Amino acid sequence: MSSTAEPSHPQRFFRDFIRIAGPYWTGPKRWRPRLLTAALALLVVAQVALAIRLNIWSADLFDALERRSTDRAMAQIGIFGLIVLGTMAANTAHLVVRRRLQFDWRRWLTTRVIGEWMEDARHYQADLVPGDHANPDGRIAEDVRIATEVAIDLASSLFYCVLLLITFVGILWSLSGWIRVAGLDVPGHLVALAFGYAGTGAVVAFLLGRPLVRATDTRQTREAEFRFSLVRAHESGEPIAVARGESLERERLETVFETIAQSWRDQSAGLARLLAFSSGYVALAGVLPILVGTPRFLEGALSLGRLMQSGQAFQQVTAALSWPVDNLALIAGWRASVERILMLDEAVRIVALEAARVGETAINLDRVPTSQLGVRDLWVAAPDGTAMLSDLNLTVEPGEHVLVTGDPEAASALFRVLAGIWPWGRGQVNLPADAGMIAVGPWPFLPQGSLRQALAFPEPADAHDDAALQAALASVGLAHLAERLDETADWARVLTAAEIQRLSFARLILFRPQWIVLGDATDALDPASADLMLRLIVDLLPQAGIVLIGRHPGSAEIFNRRLTLERAADGEVLLNEVYARRQAAKVPRPRPLSVIDRLREGYGR
Repeated sequence: MSSTAEPSHPQRFFRDFIRIAGPYWTGPKRWRPRLLTAALALLVVAQVALAIRLNIWSADLFDALERRSTDRAMAQIGIFGLIVLGTMAANTAHLVVRRRLQFDWRRWLTTRVIGEWMEDARHYQADLVPGDHANPDGRIAEDVRIATEVAIDLASSLFYCVLLLITFVGILWSLSGWIRVAGLDVPGHLVALAFGYAGTGAVVAFLLGRPLVRATDTRQTREAEFRFSLVRAHESGEPIAVARGESLERERLETVFETIAQSWRDQSAGLARLLAFSSGYVALAGVLPILVGTPRFLEGALSLGRLMQSGQAFQQVTAALSWPVDNLALIAGWRASVERILMLDEAVRIVALEAARVGETAINLDRVPTSQLGVRDLWVAAPDGTAMLSDLNLTVEPGEHVLVTGDPEAASALFRVLAGIWPWGRGQVNLPADAGMIAVGPWPFLPQGSLRQALAFPEPADAHDDAALQAALASVGLAHLAERLDETADWARVLTAAEIQRLSFARLILFRPQWIVLGDATDALDPASADLMLRLIVDLLPQAGIVLIGRHPGSAEIFNRRLTLERAADGEVLLNEVYARRQAAKVPRPRPLSVIDRLREGYGR
């Protein structure tokens, strides 16, 4: 479970948000968002103009009523109808344009976040670095939506309130007239009253609602963790059912859900305080200016229309000044969502910088067409700098078949390095160009969709014709699936573990790579089937270099070389050749601390 992070400094927060979301308005397709933004701004101006006209209409109507003029009153009714029609048109157009801009921005930001997250194994690596960036699915699906939709809502309403303030302050000033206070004639007293009233309200509401930011952030984090637990339980349905672990898993889910309770109570308390205050604040704002202006009305210095107009103008000014208070809860939720996006972005940036490091303290991947696959002076570390595999040198020639077994943790680390997805450590790794090499783990990814898509992944579904797909399935003993190529299913659940591993060998037959790196890719097969799959690949691709790392239930006769990763008594993992050489020469190993320090020194650059 991830802990709730402290909110970042406002200046840094807005700078980081603009960095990841601002290019929507400055990128190659900037004219569409700019036109939508300009249209939205014009519609806001129209809404304010209609509000001003309604305020003037209010004065005219009540003046007509005060004079008991039927003609004027009827005329004002007609004018009111036009104002209503204009308001309906402006509000409807504003809604359409605003929602179009919101979704367009959300689509752009979602594409950007997914693009950076799913590039060069960052989605995998980001889960391994410390920090509050768990549940990326919720951050991308929900928090990006909130960050974009609410930002547009807040910006639009703020612009509306600023225009209201500018226009209605002038109207309220002219309606205030002059009053005598302590022997002095004071102009614009209603403006001063509006600012004082709104300012006092803002301070009180801010103090009452301040805990909302932390409570909202905490609640959203707990909600995301609960969703993640439900997804994990759904994905692990079979092992839970086999183990008859439903009751224990149900209790765990209920426990995770209960972690939402405290943040819900904290958020409810903050909202209740705000609601109690704002209810009285809004009610008093409608009456206060009329009470203040009543003496002037009774003296005949102010008409009934002007009195009602001043009350409405006072409400507009205080409403505009109260924008921060009215939107405090919305701002809190928006900021919490943006913070969660920024934390995911930060994790992706960290692993991207780690993968981009070069030099003596980094794993240097050389991805060029080459006649060899291998590593030189390779030390593999965990993300925290702890050494996992030491001093490895390995070269594989075309057509050579190498089996590497031994320590499971070190074997997994070596497979990930050769697959090009592990950046932590140091040394030189020579890999063929991506098109010439395929790495296959124990559980190859099967996308949801047709069997054709699952078999052709990561190539397009139409990259191979039916005959090639059916022949590949038949070659690996999956001929019974040949008639189901266009059937749509969650194939990772439909197929057995052994069938999934056979399917990964069918892919190799289709793709015909020059280099193959297998990591526990036969451990779900029986010994005879494991040998059959390897012999099939060797016969079809005699020039391919093959490295199998990890568990292999079959025989080792097909391999030219057999190497073992051995863990010494002091915990260091070495290739058996290096281990034997050191034992024979009694050469002391380098101190692990110096390796870790050098790795960490590289991380700090």
